[in-house]
Amino acid sequence: ISIIIPVFNVEKYVKETLISVKKQSSRPDEVIIINDGSTDDSFKIVKDLTDSDSWKIFETKNQGLGLTRNYGKSLAKGDYIYFLDSDDILDHNFIFDMRNLIKDYNQPDVILFSGKPFSNNKIAQHKINLKFSIDGQYFQKDRLLTNLVKKKETLPQASRYLSKKSLWSENNLLYPTGIAEDEAVFFPLISLSKNTVISKKSYYRYRVDRPGSITLDKAKYSHAKDYLNRISFTINFMQMNKEITKSELSAWSYNLER
Repeated sequence: ISIIIPVFNVEKYVKETLISVKKQSSRPDEVIIINDGSTDDSFKIVKDLTDSDSWKIFETKNQGLGLTRNYGKSLAKGDYIYFLDSDDILDHNFIFDMRNLIKDYNQPDVILFSGKPFSNNKIAQHKINLKFSIDGQYFQKDRLLTNLVKKKETLPQASRYLSKKSLWSENNLLYPTGIAEDEAVFFPLISLSKNTVISKKSYYRYRVDRPGSITLDKAKYSHAKDYLNRISFTINFMQMNKEITKSELSAWSYNLER
């Protein structure tokens, strides 16, 4: 298992994130941290906390979350990859439990799991739903996306799934540039997965109400352009993969409409 952590201007939060990785009851095989052109003290904090050969640090000019994840994925040596945002927190048994699920379910392509929102602001309202209400093993014929759409549980967060690296490379699947990069790959990833496992358990804590986060960014012209690109990407994927999308057209239509 390789954990990939893009870092950009999170000096107040990245230490807590990295400590949650350090304190795993079972160590990850590899931790790849990419400093994406931070202009604060994030990189210094990262270097001070790195003390193992399995932790690798890289630097890039600022290119955004999606492209930084792609770069980290290209460097990863693990059979499985996990993308962790640099202001969020992992449950201390995450790696241990993921290894058990990989073994118990015969090396699934994707493992989905629940999360919990949190904030340093005690007044903040955590209305976002990061929980899955179903669990178990699902195959391509089981119409998992349709089931998740009916339950309104298709929020495409990259930090709520562990996936086989080969699933990405064999299908040339990449995060796009710009915002809503998660939107572009979640439906294709689940559709391409021949063996998907869902756990109701929460392993991921998602920080909300952080100043400077992408989700709180003011609307810009470029955002509209990014969403139009996501729509185009989705339509192209559907046209090129008709055999695996035709049985779930209602779910894909919902995704486009959303």
